[in-house]
Amino acid sequence: MRDIEIIKDNINYNIGNIGEFSVLGEYVYVHTTANLPIQGKVFVGEKLNTSSMEISFQTLGSGKEIPFDHMHRENEEVYVVIKGKGLFIIDDEVTQVKEGSIIRIAPNAKRRWCNNSDKELIVMVIQAAHGSLNHFNVTDGYL
Repeated sequence: MRDIEIIKDNINYNIGNIGEFSVLGEYVYVHTTANLPIQGKVFVGEKLNTSSMEISFQTLGSGKEIPFDHMHRENEEVYVVIKGKGLFIIDDEVTQVKEGSIIRIAPNAKRRWCNNSDKELIVMVIQAAHGSLNHFNVTDGYL
């Protein structure tokens, strides 16, 4: 089982490395409430000391799927398809996605996804508290 390499652990920033996407399958996340091991899933927020978001990466092989629907209490999620294609099932509606697809899902929407292709599917997931964004784009930055 792999672990995230922490390269820098600083008060103002952290740098980690999960390895090349080809090794994502070596990570195993054990779901805390279902006690279900999920092959190819890694969460990085805790290791990077994030304070307002969680980020994870997941790979699904050909014909594989997330074995359960889930929702969130507070966090909305954005899924970014990094590689491959598959299906997202949101509130029982099925949508085909592919590399470059970006999917936002509100906390109370039921969701799962699957790889219905013959190639690997890699997805990045970003979670943040619903309604917590105060500024879009660059309006929060300054020089």
